[in-house]
Amino acid sequence: MKVIRQILSFLPTLLTALILALIVWVSAVTSSDPNEIVTYPKPIPLSVLGLDPDLIIAGDIVDTVTVTIRAPHSIQQELVSKPESIHAFVNLSGLEAGVHTLQPEVTIDIRPARVEKISPETITVTLENLLTREFPIDLQLTGSLPIGYESSKPSLEAETVLITGPESKVSQVVRVIANVDLNNVTTSISRAVELKPLDNRGVIVSGVSLNPTQVTVEIPVRQLGGYRNVFVKVVTTGQVAQGFYLTGISVNPPTITIYTTDPALATNMPAYIETVPISLNGVREGFESVVALNLPEGIQVVGEQNVTVTVGIAAIQSSLQLVDVPIEAVNVASGLKVTLSPDRVNLYLSGPLYLLEQLNVANIKVTVDLEGKTAGTYQLTPSVDLVYEDLELDSILPATVEVILSR
Repeated sequence: MKVIRQILSFLPTLLTALILALIVWVSAVTSSDPNEIVTYPKPIPLSVLGLDPDLIIAGDIVDTVTVTIRAPHSIQQELVSKPESIHAFVNLSGLEAGVHTLQPEVTIDIRPARVEKISPETITVTLENLLTREFPIDLQLTGSLPIGYESSKPSLEAETVLITGPESKVSQVVRVIANVDLNNVTTSISRAVELKPLDNRGVIVSGVSLNPTQVTVEIPVRQLGGYRNVFVKVVTTGQVAQGFYLTGISVNPPTITIYTTDPALATNMPAYIETVPISLNGVREGFESVVALNLPEGIQVVGEQNVTVTVGIAAIQSSLQLVDVPIEAVNVASGLKVTLSPDRVNLYLSGPLYLLEQLNVANIKVTVDLEGKTAGTYQLTPSVDLVYEDLELDSILPATVEVILSR
């Protein structure tokens, strides 16, 4: 008993020591890893919970929130690296159709951490009854097939579509269309076409879902007897000028539709129609010309009767070396004597062959300009004056000459 009484007599002292130790430990931990109030750097996705399956959210709803968190510095850093540990949600349990103002909630998996603030503090949610209606698919054909083609009855993969969404939105839908453009179509159609829900003004109704969202449309298309698509073959005569070459010939349109009252004639004719001959004799540059077609007897062209032919022509490129072209000194001051070393250069030129063939030493001028130069010795670069602008000076050898001016 005496021992127990002695232990009890020390109990207040022991408790006091324990409390002081705990305070010191908490203080040490807090000072080394202090609490911080920080706005989380990333928006938190907002989940919706408890939505009645017979209801749907109408219109837009806030999909993220910003959270301010109180936590030790180390926890703040951990949260940044683990955004999946923060959950934001709004609870719609028990709510009926109508407009509701709700407070978003946030939970944090990592401890110790506490939510200080959520922004926005409230969100507005509009709930409507979920409605599904079935509509027939209305196939809309726009444009028209080219002349000489006809289409058969179209077929659709599905005849109806289900529209689901808020009652106010689904009620706006009056029809669902699938649109197919027939312009320039010359082969049978088989394609997936997007379905569009329209209101009574022909405007697409948004905020609803479609099942299916698209439908495969098949439309047989065939060419009528007596009609045929053929290529245009450009016929030329003569040769371009010497020193030039043909870079290419194009025709627009490249194909045409012909018609004849005799389907066998259309079937048995060649797969092309020739143009009337185009003369290239002595031509030096490209040109564009509207050209008539040389139609066989009994054949007519559907649409425009002429074609546009574009002819590309370019000069043959070559090179030329001119040797010992004399150098002329110009703008020499009065009383000075000029000595050039060397007094001739070699020129290396390139350009159209027909111009190079006309070139000689007599129609090229190589000079050194001595404007303002007094007696002395100079290293100068000669200048070359070419008669034809389309020629290029590739190099001059030597590139510099010695000029001695003396009295």
